[in-house]
Amino acid sequence: MRKIINGEEIAENILNSIKNKTSAENTKPKLAIITYNPDERSELYVGLKIKKAKEVGIEFDVLDWSGKDIDECKAEIQKLARDESTNSIIAQLPMNGLDNFQEVLDFIPTKKDVDGLSGKSLELLKNNKLILIPATPKAILEIIEQENIELNDKSILVIGQGKLVGLPLSIILKNKGYEVMTADNNTKNLYELTLGADIIISAAGVPKLLTGDMIKHDVIVLDAGAAEANGKIVGDVDYESVEPKASVISKVPGGIGPVTVACLLENTLEASKNSQ
Repeated sequence: MRKIINGEEIAENILNSIKNKTSAENTKPKLAIITYNPDERSELYVGLKIKKAKEVGIEFDVLDWSGKDIDECKAEIQKLARDESTNSIIAQLPMNGLDNFQEVLDFIPTKKDVDGLSGKSLELLKNNKLILIPATPKAILEIIEQENIELNDKSILVIGQGKLVGLPLSIILKNKGYEVMTADNNTKNLYELTLGADIIISAAGVPKLLTGDMIKHDVIVLDAGAAEANGKIVGDVDYESVEPKASVISKVPGGIGPVTVACLLENTLEASKNSQ
């Protein structure tokens, strides 16, 4: 029987837990969201995070640094790093028009880095010492746990090696001892890799990168891609051709995205506790 993952339901359970904890513990976690020349898609994502933060009792600041140069951004983020009332910091990517923006992200303290985007956070992750698991990889792991997806003795393929999803997820899975192959949309033998995989997690941001002829029957497909096509947010997976062959599949939207927002806010709560 085919299983279509209900990300909204999984996210709602996480959000209810956060709401109960913020109420019972009388805590006031606070998330700072940095934007820089945000496009329509970024504004949509920020809006979703704000909506859910309000629902669970997490405070937030949206800081638009558009127009600031790199040095001004570095100065601003260092202020946030020192601000004891701000427990968590994220940058809504992409930061359009800001060259070398990684230099800004590297000033986010690891204890506030709920998306795991600083260089220090990545190094700690590689050494299996990072306290906060980055939000999207955490969401994927949550879905795997909730859906009782067995990873042992499975061939796992992670498509996309971006710092937000694919790279940290690959590191986490390898640290756990699983067999993980990595690829991106430029991998020459991608077709061969996808046909041999038992579990495919795609986060390349390329619409219809994965099609039905590229997978075997009963494969598990988790779509963490996000791109815009014909005015709509779409994933990496050509759902119509892949869904009939998959045993478990997530859709875009409604799959990993809602769980990511919930996990981001869960990280914000955890960061608040760690700061006390």
